[in-house]
Amino acid sequence: MRKKLLIQFMIVWGVCVSAYAREQQTSDTCTVLKMNLDTPDLESLREPEIIRLVNRVLALKEPKLDVMGRATWVLYNIRSERVRECYVMWALAEKLDRGDNTFIEHIFTDMDLCSVSEKLINRARELVALYEPLQPGKDAPDFELESSDGKTVRLHDLQGKPLYIEVWKLDSANCRKDLARLEELKSEHKNVQFVTVVVEPLGKKEAWKQFLRDNGHEGKGIHLFADENATFREAYRIKSIPRCILFDAKGKFLIPWSVSPGNEYFLYFLSMLKQQQGNKMK
Repeated sequence: MRKKLLIQFMIVWGVCVSAYAREQQTSDTCTVLKMNLDTPDLESLREPEIIRLVNRVLALKEPKLDVMGRATWVLYNIRSERVRECYVMWALAEKLDRGDNTFIEHIFTDMDLCSVSEKLINRARELVALYEPLQPGKDAPDFELESSDGKTVRLHDLQGKPLYIEVWKLDSANCRKDLARLEELKSEHKNVQFVTVVVEPLGKKEAWKQFLRDNGHEGKGIHLFADENATFREAYRIKSIPRCILFDAKGKFLIPWSVSPGNEYFLYFLSMLKQQQGNKMK
């Protein structure tokens, strides 16, 4: 009897908690929807707080807007130059870090129409200029990295075949799965060179080599090490990891931001190498 009463109590208690949570969520949503982003109060917040708040409010008020759509909304609806600069620069970086520059002219047109400060326009152009070299068909920046067997490898050394590079980290489960998938791809696509570049502090170099040994990657293919502060990371704008890059046989970018081997469209991306080279991939 007591057990039955306890079960009934727990059920009622659970229903009450759920109802309270829904009520609180509804209340929070209403509060957010009533927020006025065009207020001097936002200027007192730190930049990350401004970005989070704007995203939270616009996710509810304008759910169909993407990142750049929100940036445009901010330009037209918020007068604070600090808030504009903070959010627009963040949105630009978010898109550029994913290899998307299709919006560039539109956002500069919006900035001109909204009469933003020269400071914001100059900062935005400087940021875009950093990504300008990373475009399909352009010569990729050369690099000089240490391989797992202690040799120095340059991009020039890897020319002659279409090249796929995956930039990864030791603590990423998805990256580790990608490495296993790359071993399969090496035998399936012998006309493509597959290379990995791990980005870690210098102190983790031995842990990286141990991982390669423990997982059967040692002596198979080319595995490179890039100090997390290396020029490679800056030249290739490595912000999010994994980062996958496709090159043609002459060291030019084919797809500076490719999908990873675990993506269902990865083989389509590889087929672009085949079309570009005119070779039969095996």
